[in-house]
This record gives sequence, structure tokens and C-alpha cells, in this order.
Amino acid sequence: MNFTISVFLLPILVVLIVSVLLVNKIVKTDLTEIRYPEIDGLRGYLAFFVFLHHSYIWQVFLKTENWEDPKSNLFNQFGETTVVFFFIITAFLFISKLIHNKTGEIDWSDYLKSRFFRLFPMYIFSVIIIFILVACLTQFTIRVPFIENLKSVFSWIFFNVSKNNSNLNGLEDTFILNSGITWTLPYEWTFYFLLPLIALWFKIKVNLKAVLGFTAAAAVIMIINKSSLRHFMPFVGGIVVAFLINTKKFETLKQKKYTVLAIVLLALSVYFFNGGRKPIQIIISSIVFLIIASGNNFFGILSSAFSRKFGQITYSLYLLHGILLFIIFYFVIGFERAKMLTNVEFWLIITASIFPLILICQLTFKYIELPLMALSKKDKVNKIIAINYSAKSGK
Repeated sequence: MNFTISVFLLPILVVLIVSVLLVNKIVKTDLTEIRYPEIDGLRGYLAFFVFLHHSYIWQVFLKTENWEDPKSNLFNQFGETTVVFFFIITAFLFISKLIHNKTGEIDWSDYLKSRFFRLFPMYIFSVIIIFILVACLTQFTIRVPFIENLKSVFSWIFFNVSKNNSNLNGLEDTFILNSGITWTLPYEWTFYFLLPLIALWFKIKVNLKAVLGFTAAAAVIMIINKSSLRHFMPFVGGIVVAFLINTKKFETLKQKKYTVLAIVLLALSVYFFNGGRKPIQIIISSIVFLIIASGNNFFGILSSAFSRKFGQITYSLYLLHGILLFIIFYFVIGFERAKMLTNVEFWLIITASIFPLILICQLTFKYIELPLMALSKKDKVNKIIAINYSAKSGK
């Protein structure tokens, strides 16, 4: 990591804080009570780290035309270790729900519907933006056969996007339009579809058709996306942490000395490792997450209203930051001019982009994510009311 970038980290943090505070005054949202506020507070920072990771990649790409992982340990871990944390969080939250299930039953159709309304609409919104950008970049002319375009469109809609098959309408390296962030989503969905199978371990009643159907869907996703089993290791870490937290033996990890321990572990990981996907790094990330999941709020930072409100826009921030980076460097500045930017100029632009990024994500969270999540919950409530009415009326 060169000196210029390290100097900009503090201004970036200051601008982030100011941006989140201002945006929450402009576009107000309410905080919901949740079981693990520290985890909710953590997620926003994780998504922002991914933004910094891809900003670094963009700087190198503009100079070399090579889209490659950062050579800087810190900025590469901003991407890789962050994704590891996201996978750990997913596994922890859903396994915790299975552990605390009191009825011995789960409505898997409601579960699938809630996942769909939570994740798919915002993703489709981001994909529509990409389709529009591709249309502009290809001058609204059809450049490849219809069937080839149709296959590419379905690949984007169903997350099957990589460097090799991302091209839309013949546009080379279309994945750059959103910084290639979609590769993580098939792993998330695979885990969601495996949950009925995992639920059997907890002696939760699961319809055989649900087990077979969901497991088959998980297998199809893995096959189509050529999933690597090593990317499922963080999910194992999240599962282990869920069981450990359930023992109630780790509440002492809330103490401040363990906050220091977590920071030291992360610092050592950054110092010694360039990435975050090897077993030792996943173990380190799992230990740090165990400390956070035990209720450690990192000196009050993670459980603060500020962090939790920032955490609410995580999904929008994850999906949209890459698109904004492309728009800035292609449409606003222009590739040729962007290639000539000095380090200071580049990171000034990144710093200046933080406020519009946070504002856009707050808007999409409030007007796309929230209404559809509310719709899913409303359907669930109506279903419960209908069941209770039927039971009382003896029907």
C-alpha cells in the first residue's frame, strides 16, 4: 500500500461518517429491534470495505487494463476477508434460527418467499441498470444472435456471471460494470436451499418434497456456477460459532480486552497474509466473529445507532458501488482522462463519491428493499391470521 492511499484512509473515514449522518437526516429510516445489533452494525462497514477494495482495483485497471486482485494486503483483505465475514454471518444467523426454533416446524414456502423478497428485487434493479448501461455502450444495436443474448440475460438474472460468461450483447468484460460482485450470490443461495437438509439435524419436521426440491436446487446452482467447495468453508465457521454462542459459555468475550484481541488478530492477518480465503485466515475471521456475536460491540461502535443505520443499507451498497464506480470513470470522467489521474486525484474522486453512494443506497433501501420486505411480512401475518381463524371456526 503506497503512502498516498494510506494518507487518504482518514479523510475517507471522516467523509463516510459525515455522509451517513447527513443522509440519515435527508432520507429518514427507522431502526428495527434485532437479536444481534452488533452484527447489524458490522455489515455496513464490511460492504464499504468492498467498495474500497474495488476502488483500488479500478485504479490499477485504469493504468494497466488488467482486472486483478490488489497486491496490497489490506485492500485485498477488504475484499476477500469481508466476503468471508458475510458468509460466516449468513450461516450464523440461519443456524441460530434453527437452534432457537421452538415449534419443531418451519414453513419453507414462507422462508423461500422471504428470501426472494429480501434479495431478488434489489438485485434485479441493479441488473436492469447494467442492461441499460450495456444498451448505451453498444449504441442500442443488437451485436450478437438473439439466443446468445438471451443466455447472457438469464446468466445475469440467475447470478451465473463470471469473467468468462458475463458479456452482454457482445460487450467485452461486462462484469466490470458492477465490479464482478455477483459471484458471491450463488453461494448464499446454495446455503439457503440447503437449510431444509440441515434442519433435519435439529429434528425439525421437514417435508420430504421440500428436502429433495431444495437440495436439488442447491445442487443445480453449484453445478451451473461451477462452485468451489473452498468458498463454503466460511459457512462452516458460521455454523460452529452458532453452536458455541448457544452454549452461553462465551459471554465473557464482551469484555474490552477481547475487543483488543480481535483487533490484534485482524492486524496480524493483514500483516502476514495477502488474502482471506485460506483455512488459517478463515479461522481467524471466525474467532473475531465469535467475539462480536457474543455481544462485543467494539467499544460501543458496532451497536451504535449510527452503525446500525449504516448497516441497513449493506445490500444496496454491495450491489451498487461497482456500478457507480463504472459510471464515474466511464461517463463522468472518461476512461482516457481517468487513465491520466494521479494517485491524489484518483483518491480525491473516490472520497467525493462516498456521499452520493450512501445517498443512493439509502434511497434504494427505503423505496425498494423496505417495502418489499414489509410485503413479505404482511403476507406471513395474513397467513397466520387465516390459520388462526380457521382453527377457531373449526374449519
